[in-house]
Amino acid sequence: MNRWGSAVVGFAGLTLPHDLLDGMRLEDVYTPAERLRSGAGRSLQHWAGRLAAKRAVLRLLGVPPTAEHLAQVEVLPQPTAACARTAACNDGHPPFVRLSPALAARTDQRIRLSLSHTSGRALAVAVASAGLPEDV
Repeated sequence: MNRWGSAVVGFAGLTLPHDLLDGMRLEDVYTPAERLRSGAGRSLQHWAGRLAAKRAVLRLLGVPPTAEHLAQVEVLPQPTAACARTAACNDGHPPFVRLSPALAARTDQRIRLSLSHTSGRALAVAVASAGLPEDV
């Protein structure tokens, strides 16, 4: 396993989420929760960011980015403590990764993600780290 992995997904000139997937099906790459979260009026850059995050995690784990493996990495926003106190959240939601049991067995460390977007590319960096106090 690597200590970090990164990935860039270009979306300039594309219009639909399935255009990002090189022939793979949306249902085979994104989990139901990801499709629900990304499909609610989100832009193509949102889908690209999630895909970049999945690819970065797989690079970190040393696993090829097949549809089967991509579907075993779930990337969703993690509400912060500030969100639990108010109905309207103005706080950012850091991305959180959940692995299938098969992929989780490849590491004993927590995987942290950072995502960034430009007008035509999404970049993700995944880093393996020890658990922190706020992880409980």
